[in-house]
Amino acid sequence: MKTLKHIMMATLCTVALTGCDDFLTTPPLDQITEDAWWKDAKQTQMMVDGCYDYAYQGDGDNIIAFRDAWSDNSTWWGLEHFANGDLRPTSRGLEDEWKYKSIAQMNYVLHGLELSKDYVTPEQYAHMRAEVRFIRALNYYDMLFFFGDVPLVDKVLTVDESRALTRAPRADVYEFVINELEECLVDIKKAPNFESGRVTEDVVNAMIARVSLHEAAKSKYISFLKNSKESTDNLYKRVLTATQAIIDGGRYGLYRAYDGDPKKHSYEELFRPQADGNNNEVIFERQYFPSLKTHNLNNNLSYPSSVYCGWKGLLPLQNIVDEYECIEGHPYDQCEALNCPHVAERTALDQAGMLSYGEYEFRDPRLKSTIIHPGWEWIKGGKVDSHYGVEDPNSRDYIGKEPVSTGFLLTKWTDLEGEEPDRWLGHKNITIFRYADVLLMRAEALIELNENLGEALSLINDIRNRAEMPEYPAVTSQSDMIAKVRHERRVETAFEGLRYYDIIRWGIAPKVLNGPAYGWKRWNPETQKHDNPLVFEERIWAEGEGRYFWPIPQASIDQNENIKQQEDKWWLH
Repeated sequence: MKTLKHIMMATLCTVALTGCDDFLTTPPLDQITEDAWWKDAKQTQMMVDGCYDYAYQGDGDNIIAFRDAWSDNSTWWGLEHFANGDLRPTSRGLEDEWKYKSIAQMNYVLHGLELSKDYVTPEQYAHMRAEVRFIRALNYYDMLFFFGDVPLVDKVLTVDESRALTRAPRADVYEFVINELEECLVDIKKAPNFESGRVTEDVVNAMIARVSLHEAAKSKYISFLKNSKESTDNLYKRVLTATQAIIDGGRYGLYRAYDGDPKKHSYEELFRPQADGNNNEVIFERQYFPSLKTHNLNNNLSYPSSVYCGWKGLLPLQNIVDEYECIEGHPYDQCEALNCPHVAERTALDQAGMLSYGEYEFRDPRLKSTIIHPGWEWIKGGKVDSHYGVEDPNSRDYIGKEPVSTGFLLTKWTDLEGEEPDRWLGHKNITIFRYADVLLMRAEALIELNENLGEALSLINDIRNRAEMPEYPAVTSQSDMIAKVRHERRVETAFEGLRYYDIIRWGIAPKVLNGPAYGWKRWNPETQKHDNPLVFEERIWAEGEGRYFWPIPQASIDQNENIKQQEDKWWLH
């Protein structure tokens, strides 16, 4: 199967290998007119391919996994202001999400496609146009979610036109996005072939489901964010239609480790480079390739400086650790009340000394597949080379050497087996849509509509089964089922950039983004236990409706006096 990254690599190689004769007979680039460029079908396709760089653009500090730093899952020293109430119009990272450079590029390519219309087949034209419109809609929806009212631009603008732009009502932007996606769904079906990494019918349906689910939840749980264009029930029903289309297509499933090694956990391997290219769960992803296109996710997440020279950028919090259930299938904090057989085993481990942490044992396997915790053993050459989170100041691995630390790191997305260059410059493809998310979106819509809860339970249990967790035995009340699907969503999609959206749309931000954010439970010499939690930072969720929208980047306001700042300047309160 051809992949988009292979096509882009071949394009670069073709340029590099072009001979002198070709160069001498090729007109200089500064003499190629715009019309001539778009009359070449290959060059047109190259321009469309380049648009994929704008699908969740960012291979550095703003890579999609870092969005969990905006939530109660984690923090990051460069993005903490998104979660702790200190966001300002000039804050770092804010302008990365004001995506008008991306929008301008999409509009330019769409303009060029009109010039190329007579030089490609009707099917190619329709499909390429749908690809670009989809990526534009993807960018617009993020801006809609984060900023609310934003300028709506669907064509190439002159300088004067750009300076006259104003912010369009969020209802109009939503209508534009959903209409674009519905129209893309029609044209994308005309795709002449399938290449991994491209926008397909399934990708569009996944995005329709995500947008509709977000809007439905906001309409139900946050009165002032109610969608004025569609009813809540209709939005949830669109989720069911879109997800059913993906399921009926039969092209995807939950990834399973294929080599038969019983020590390998399917969920863990799903986020390793080894799963790329042989993964039936991924619907859409940003693709990377060693030495050609890489990201710095590995070293940003990442390993303690004493072992792998990582930067320790994205730091999980105790809050997400607590979310992982006991291996028996009940909440971890209920173990004692339920006389769980693992309580005594954990206590014995915890009392064995500072390097022994009982609380991380006998838990949902996704915990250790996602988070590096204190006491983690680093294996090198078959031996324990070092430990993470040592609390002894005399140890080379003393956690206190790192001034910014919650006591946790990430193992999800990282390459634990690669050579040092691979660990530094990562090439693991970054997932945007995967099948497990489709199942969870469908389950949530069914539960919120209070219909066919049996199907919803079955979908949740499919995911728990893959994770090697006990299945839920029976349908309970609607409210209990909502709690179940929200729990499953949080642990299954942790550090995939989705938690902030969930916090906002469910209206739980005032609860989960207020108060202390805890790091690991430190050793207490008085009790001889790890029961001394680190208060990493205090978070404040400002009161009022305005807090649900970010400030407009100051640079954009400075460039255009017609773009006004949010009315409720909550960051000044």
